[in-house]
This record gives sequence, structure tokens and C-alpha cells, in this order.
Amino acid sequence: MKDIVIFNNSQNNQKKDKEVTKIQHLAQMTERRLFKASTIFPFDFFPNKIYVEEKQVIMVYSQFFFTSQDYHILIEDILMPVVEQGIFFATLRLEMGPGGYQQNPPPVNFLNKKDAQRLKQIIIGLLICHKEKIDLSKMSTEQILEHVEEIGRTKTN
Repeated sequence: MKDIVIFNNSQNNQKKDKEVTKIQHLAQMTERRLFKASTIFPFDFFPNKIYVEEKQVIMVYSQFFFTSQDYHILIEDILMPVVEQGIFFATLRLEMGPGGYQQNPPPVNFLNKKDAQRLKQIIIGLLICHKEKIDLSKMSTEQILEHVEEIGRTKTN
């Protein structure tokens, strides 16, 4: 007598549902833009832009009319954001960790000083949340922004 094997399709369907839910979750995270900053015209004739999302930082370098170069950098690949402040403006540099880009992306100059500090706080907060494996998907964009800014805030005496 032969053994009859019956496959349980419910397990396969549950796996597929989990994968679909995961991909929908990832798509939702890239839709939620937490912060946007751009360089100041006329000091930067073609203003560059920085977008911070839950999982990535997008740096768009405008080079000429209708031409640009963009870097999509995963939060997990960033070692540390560095802000250098001058008298009027600030510069944001992203130090990359091992495993990501081979070299750091170009710095973004001529940022508003407050925007640069806020970018740094948000990125540090997201880095800490990522390292601690905190799930931000259940929070609204405003809640995420409030919490990651608080986490990334540096205390001064």
C-alpha cells in the first residue's frame, strides 16, 4: 500500500501572506518621509536636498539644470552623522560603517544650522532604534519624529 501525502496549503498561504505583509510594511516605511532639508540658494546655485525616511537617507546633489546625482543610504550602513558648523552655515557628513558604501558620500554644504542639527538628531535616533531593533511601524510619522529626535538629542551642560 502506498503512502498518501497531503500537502497543507494553509501553511504556504500563511507564508505568502507574511511575505506580502513584510513588503507592504517596507513600502509604507519608504512613503513616510520624516524630514527634508535643502541647501541655501544663492550660496549653492543648484541646491542639494536631503530626505530622511525610516530606513534610509536620500542625498540628492543637483549639478546643473535638470541633472542630479542621488545616494540612497540605508540607516544601518551609517556609522555616524557629523555636523560641522561655521558662522552662518553648517555641513553634514555621513561616516559610513563597514559593509555599506566603500566610501563616504560627498558632504552637503551650506545647510541651515538648525536643519543640520535636526538632521543629525533624527539620524542618530534612527540608528539607535535600528540597533535596538525597535519596530516603528505602529507609530505615526509625528510620533516617530518626536521620539527619534529626543533619542538623538545631545545633552549640553
